[in-house]
Amino acid sequence: MQKFIYIILSKTPTRFGKLVRKLAHQQYNHASIALDDDLSHIYAFARSKHNSPLVSGLVRESLDRFTLRRDISVPVIVFKIPVTNEQYEEIHSKVEEMLYNKKYVYNLFSVLSHPFTKGFTVKHAFSCIEFVAYILQYLGFLLEKPACKYKPDDLIEELDQYIYKKDDIRQCTTYNPIYNPYFDSFQWRTIPKSIASVCRVFKHSFCRRPLLANRLFFNICV
Repeated sequence: MQKFIYIILSKTPTRFGKLVRKLAHQQYNHASIALDDDLSHIYAFARSKHNSPLVSGLVRESLDRFTLRRDISVPVIVFKIPVTNEQYEEIHSKVEEMLYNKKYVYNLFSVLSHPFTKGFTVKHAFSCIEFVAYILQYLGFLLEKPACKYKPDDLIEELDQYIYKKDDIRQCTTYNPIYNPYFDSFQWRTIPKSIASVCRVFKHSFCRRPLLANRLFFNICV
């Protein structure tokens, strides 16, 4: 049976999402990946909780996260990418591993400085589009530049033939009522976690920045 993965570009309604679209002159600001045909299990590099933007990593997304539990439209483009069984299992295994490994964090400084630096690689850190770009590079796409240099809108042209849906997220995914800590109330213990997360990204961003550190887990050579 043919396997597929799904890449989702979205125009999220958060203040940070709106800021990114404005500064980067992009239609879409967020990129995710789904490994099931009904798009009920979606993954992305993002903040872990809505009120703790500095605590972040690979998270499981849901319809509630996209809409912030509001009755609003969230425009998305979904790409359906055919993969081999071996490629699917490799991607699935890596996503599961990273989901529970706290060493992987959001590539904060690369994103914030993107208008000036055009993005840079940080060990064990990814932005949402950077992680999706690495997966696509493993599949043989987006080989013209490093994954950190891509922006969400770049995928529209690169993956044009794989466009599957262009709609409201509420029409594209099945509601999955799993426990989602994204909406948990603020807790003081998130402050030291936030500081530790920023320090770790700062250390890898400005003290040591091996260019191949993230590529190696998929054996990507671009």
